[in-house]
Amino acid sequence: MNEEMRPKRSDAAGWTSLDWIILLAVTLLAAASRFYHLGVTPPGFQFDEAFNALDAAAVLEGQRPLFLPRNGGREVLYTYLQAGLASIFGLNITTLRLASALAGIAAVPVTYGLLRGMLRVDSRRVAGFTSIVLAISFWHLHFSHYGIRVILMPVIFSGLFGFFWYACRSGAPWAYVVSGALAGLSVWNNPTGRLTPFVLLFYTLWVVWTSRGHNLADELARPRPRIGPVWGLLLTGAVAFVVFMPLGIEFYRHPDFFFGHAEAVSVFADRVGGGSPLAALARHAVAVLGMFSIAGDQAWIHNLPGRPVFDVVMSIPFWIGVIVYARRLLRRADPDRDALVMLALWAVVMLTPTIFSDDAPNFSRSLPALPALFVPAGLGLTAIVNFVARIFRGERRGVWLGYGAAALILIASTTFAFRDYFIRFPSSPDAYYAYDVDKLDAWAQIEPLRVQDAVYLSQLWAQHSTLEFLRRDTDVRSLDSSRTLVLPPPGQGAAYAFPSQQRRRAEEIAALWPGAQLEETTDRYGKPLLELVTVDAASTAGWPAGLEPTAPIEIAFDDAPTLLGMRRDGGDLLAAWRAEDLMARNLTAFLHLIDADGRKVGQVDQLPGDGGYLTPAWQPGERVIERYSPIMDTCRDDRPVRVMAGWYELAAGGARRARLDGLGDMALAGETVIPLRSAPPGEASPSQPTELSFGEGLTLVGYSIEGDRLQPGAPLALDLHWRCGAGEGECPADVASRTMQVTLQPAEAGGAAAQILWEGAVAPQDAVWRAGETLCRRLPLRLPADVAAGRYTLSLTAGGVSQSLTELMLEPSSRSYDIPPVEREGNATLGDAIKLVGATVKPPGASGQPLGVMLVWQALRPPDADYVVFVHLLDDTGQLVAQSDATPAGDDATRRWIADEVVTDEHMLTLPADAAGTYRLVAGMYDPLTGTRLPVSDAAGQPILDGAAPLGQVPLP
Repeated sequence: MNEEMRPKRSDAAGWTSLDWIILLAVTLLAAASRFYHLGVTPPGFQFDEAFNALDAAAVLEGQRPLFLPRNGGREVLYTYLQAGLASIFGLNITTLRLASALAGIAAVPVTYGLLRGMLRVDSRRVAGFTSIVLAISFWHLHFSHYGIRVILMPVIFSGLFGFFWYACRSGAPWAYVVSGALAGLSVWNNPTGRLTPFVLLFYTLWVVWTSRGHNLADELARPRPRIGPVWGLLLTGAVAFVVFMPLGIEFYRHPDFFFGHAEAVSVFADRVGGGSPLAALARHAVAVLGMFSIAGDQAWIHNLPGRPVFDVVMSIPFWIGVIVYARRLLRRADPDRDALVMLALWAVVMLTPTIFSDDAPNFSRSLPALPALFVPAGLGLTAIVNFVARIFRGERRGVWLGYGAAALILIASTTFAFRDYFIRFPSSPDAYYAYDVDKLDAWAQIEPLRVQDAVYLSQLWAQHSTLEFLRRDTDVRSLDSSRTLVLPPPGQGAAYAFPSQQRRRAEEIAALWPGAQLEETTDRYGKPLLELVTVDAASTAGWPAGLEPTAPIEIAFDDAPTLLGMRRDGGDLLAAWRAEDLMARNLTAFLHLIDADGRKVGQVDQLPGDGGYLTPAWQPGERVIERYSPIMDTCRDDRPVRVMAGWYELAAGGARRARLDGLGDMALAGETVIPLRSAPPGEASPSQPTELSFGEGLTLVGYSIEGDRLQPGAPLALDLHWRCGAGEGECPADVASRTMQVTLQPAEAGGAAAQILWEGAVAPQDAVWRAGETLCRRLPLRLPADVAAGRYTLSLTAGGVSQSLTELMLEPSSRSYDIPPVEREGNATLGDAIKLVGATVKPPGASGQPLGVMLVWQALRPPDADYVVFVHLLDDTGQLVAQSDATPAGDDATRRWIADEVVTDEHMLTLPADAAGTYRLVAGMYDPLTGTRLPVSDAAGQPILDGAAPLGQVPLP
């Protein structure tokens, strides 16, 4: 730098009225440019802003978060500022951006005051020019109009580093305390606050190092410090820690809050660094260096893409200032050296987030480097004024010409910035989409539909934060219709809105009703915007085509939706529900699939809408058709399964909702057959692995046998694991349809002929069996009732090939066919398979003893299911006095019974202490899943009321 451009102490005097004038002028300039088009530029309401708005709304509703985990995780200070302003001016786009405008305005006078206090050489000029450059900067102007939290950092950091610099010079403890409080506060607003310790530590080391060998107390005639820089740093850190501690505890409890987003965007992540973080750092450093005059941030949400920080005119004083800055840092006698070091450390450290992360240069991550980063521009403009003044040997005319040259640069730069920001930037189609203006246009089309229709907006857009904010106080609800369809309350039509990329889904919804209307709307640039399906009230009153329950029912639950029925759709189940009232609790639906043997072979637990349409959102009268994809057992048979449905509240420990009819907490939605599906090898583990070939393309890779008390007539389950060939595609039909037999033959040679236990195709016709995969099929068998005890061979035949599987040892039968004497005749038939022969009652011997009842049952044929026996003692009004509910004979499942078998079943009824008089005794059976009693008929075949067979009177003393 030439001699003429060296800094002079031309305005190193104290604060005067001229400073107040300059301060007012730059503040008015900042206010005018930041209030102009506030809420209009940038256009729309970008989703990052909307997330902040939603959080501000939550604060207004009474929530007091310490950290905001949504949208990558955000600190809360800015949100509380927005909420405070919204409580005064209302919650809207303009008010929400007002927080940024006020922070942006404040940064300009704060910059003037900071530099005016820190610098001694050309203090007023540098402070004035730097604050003006900040006020007219496209970069700072944009973030002052854009409602995100980073805009607070220049103000916070100005106070933080300014007070620390002052504290190191003066030794004033209060200044260290203020700096520490601001350091702790900075972490509550933005992740860059976590970098402040590096600036303070490096500056303290600088002060300690430069103070050696000379008396700092004599420098600039300042008084002897009351506290040294090292102790001052510790005091600052202690205060910062106290302020930070509540947030620190939150970070300790949730480490992902602290590390999550930073790790995802770091150059050390493979997505960013590409496996070479050092090369990425080098590229980013070059990009950041070039952002000042060559190419800036490419993202529309941060910048007019590629626009550098300084336009071609302002770049001249900036780079002049960089040279001046560097030379002054090297000059040991420069009175502003400490201040310039502090400002340089501030700028450099706060540029590291964009160097160490993706998409460098990133103007959002580097904004906290302001206003320190703009000090070279102020130095350069000052150097130009000084240079022109020198040419005219310091005459007043030369000074004014210097100011005139600086003014021309500032005016030109202001013109460029205002043209770029208020004209070019908002008028671009790219800004239209980047700032979610299309979402606002979509809302303008959706919102009027609420007048006559229930409106359901596709979850793809409804959960976009911009639209989530707009619809928060409306009845427009989010719906993912891929698995859930909501029908409005009676008397209302429905409007289903989808973004243009879901055109096919809109067509599918429209096809459900013959009279549905499908309309495509466009945005202001003529591109497809929305697909609107409207259905009138008459159409929505019925069921959509193909979605109606196959057997409609109405089973109500306590404080939960009513079950209306179900139907099968391929391997999925569709259950229909209806909301009766508003529900405050978040409930989970469950479906249990129970096979003919009472086993649970499938299950699904699912929040409504797969979490997208929770029960508190349901309106009274709405019907919700929900798709469920149950997880099925690998091995099962192809008989129909019963689908049991219900609700539970996960937050209440999984407590189930009771049926209002008193029959438990599950309802039978219907019966259906779920096709068997093959599985990749290794998913099923048969107890007996094999490798038996049954002709080309068919191999038995294992089997399992399930059964206890192997006696004549006992049920048996055989699981067969078949593999179909190899390669890809479906298993050939000729393989799956081969005839299969399971036979039982005495092991001794010359024994009786084999008896067929099962016969049919290898795989059911509707099975989904892929080549190379394993299909496990469970065969429900029953041992012959007329075979003798002994050893038998279980054999399998398929496609003409026979193989012995295993030997079975049958026990002698322990069944009884003799009817014991009973004192009370029953002669009642339960269903068509069980007869209640009678009962014998044993009165209690003394007070407090139970009533004994022995029931005698006889099987007319093998029952289809396992039932529970009930024995009730009723008073003369029909009220229950005592009861016993248990499996017959303790643990003898009714499914094991065979024709003509007699079972003696004992029950003990605990009597109340005051039981006296004559009571009625009744008995019967019920399905333990549904609570439904088996119908009962008397000896004449006439039905008996309530499914309870009478067993006479029981007198109690």
